[in-house]
Amino acid sequence: MAGDRYYDAVMERRLAAFLEAMDWQGLIAYLDGLSNKDFRMAGRVLGERLLPMAEDSVFWAAFHALVSYQSKAFLVTVLKAVPLRKQHSGFTLRHGGFLLLADFLNREGTELDRSKFIRFMLVVFAEDVEELDYLFQSLRVDDGWHKMEFLLQGNGAACAYLLFQSMRRAEHDKELLVRCCRLLMKKGDSLSFNLASLCKVYFDLPQVKGTFSLNLSPFQLGRLETSYENFRKVLQGI
Repeated sequence: MAGDRYYDAVMERRLAAFLEAMDWQGLIAYLDGLSNKDFRMAGRVLGERLLPMAEDSVFWAAFHALVSYQSKAFLVTVLKAVPLRKQHSGFTLRHGGFLLLADFLNREGTELDRSKFIRFMLVVFAEDVEELDYLFQSLRVDDGWHKMEFLLQGNGAACAYLLFQSMRRAEHDKELLVRCCRLLMKKGDSLSFNLASLCKVYFDLPQVKGTFSLNLSPFQLGRLETSYENFRKVLQGI
């Protein structure tokens, strides 16, 4: 690779040994002793070569250790390993190691760190309602505008469904519902526009202006409430 993008084989073996032994104190001491250039290389080796293939227990323990050590340098670095892990062997948040990380982010992490983690997972689990529900519960994101704001940033049917459910719980607040619909329309993608048109009809929001060709029967509207699968079928069938 050109420039400093190559991988130092000796460094990779050292880092791999720390991971295999789960020697986090040794790993942090090693990282502390690196030059800025080698520190950046170590991050790439961990995020692109070692952590994508590590066992689940090692991955989550390393994630916790590295974010505790220096979240600014390692939060995004380790998150980059997640899509590779998902592609290789699947990925889930339902592991004790994630709960330890979540506890750290809740108690000692910054709001920026928590937000970065959540937004990244909205992409990873764009179609998985159960994982996203677990994510929000674990990182203490309650129903309300805070949760809606995250979901409005996401894409995919799972985000749409959870946003719809949050809007149902806030259906007394017409101003908030209209705001959500307008933000959905502003996103411009077809799924968001479909959800805005669906919510205009479901919540009876004449204030939401737009060119909608939606014509849902009472039966279809009722199906929206019953399950994620039914909701997705109606939404994607518009």
